[in-house]
Amino acid sequence: MDSIKMNIQYVYNWLPEEDILKQGANAIACNQALYDGSREGSDFLGWVRLPSSITDDQFKEIENTAASLRSICDVVVVVGIGGSYLGARAVIDALNNSFDWLQTKREHPVMVYAGNNLSEDYLYELIKYLENKSFGIINISKSGTTTEPAVAFRLLKDLLEEKVGKSEARNRIVAITDAKKGALRTLATMEKYKTFIIPDDVGGRYSVLTPVGLLPIAVAGFDIRKLVQGAATMEKNTGPNIAFEYNLSAIYAVIRNELYKKGKKIEILVNYHPKLHYFSEWWKQLFGESEG
Repeated sequence: MDSIKMNIQYVYNWLPEEDILKQGANAIACNQALYDGSREGSDFLGWVRLPSSITDDQFKEIENTAASLRSICDVVVVVGIGGSYLGARAVIDALNNSFDWLQTKREHPVMVYAGNNLSEDYLYELIKYLENKSFGIINISKSGTTTEPAVAFRLLKDLLEEKVGKSEARNRIVAITDAKKGALRTLATMEKYKTFIIPDDVGGRYSVLTPVGLLPIAVAGFDIRKLVQGAATMEKNTGPNIAFEYNLSAIYAVIRNELYKKGKKIEILVNYHPKLHYFSEWWKQLFGESEG
């Protein structure tokens, strides 16, 4: 398995290597506090150990649900906004054929997205597209009351029930939501939809390795176990027990912080690959929402 590599040679033009190494012990101590959950904000650090905490039973439940949707759906609509869909779309678009939706011979459904805008044109055109398609819905919302996904789901649910009946629609709708509360949890319980839980301690922008991201990725035909295995390797390689000089995340954090102290406050995130467009959109959200 290939690992992420980081080239910092040009940083030395502004930041001597000894200045970076001097902060190593402090960086590892901060990393340890992150893993210990001993600082403010620790209620939302479930993502730190998420890759290594996913069980075989959880994988099987996601894979079985994905197989069920693939067996009856030509199209699956992922309803969500922000972190509720960006992570999944980033992975799917990066790994998919660039012209996937044009393929006539398919082994998995076409993946489309809704609930991330309020464009009446987009929703109208999506509904017209789905009218003659066998489709399913993955509805992702912690509360179920966020306007964009709530409106999209209501319209799509009505169309699906009109096409296949209320009973069959239950087999084609999956809700990913809060464990106990919220409008979507109430509706899912009432309608007897298949459900998955959004963990309380994992924020939306970090949720790609929960069912929020793993179910759509599995429906799209990708091996979620290999994806999580790679993430678990990075979890191990960036933990507080890894020496600073080998810990990419700690080195990167120190470089950013030291450059910031020197007035270098602009960081540019760049990719030149069309398949990574939504990876960049997810990246932007991670930085924007995490740093304010």
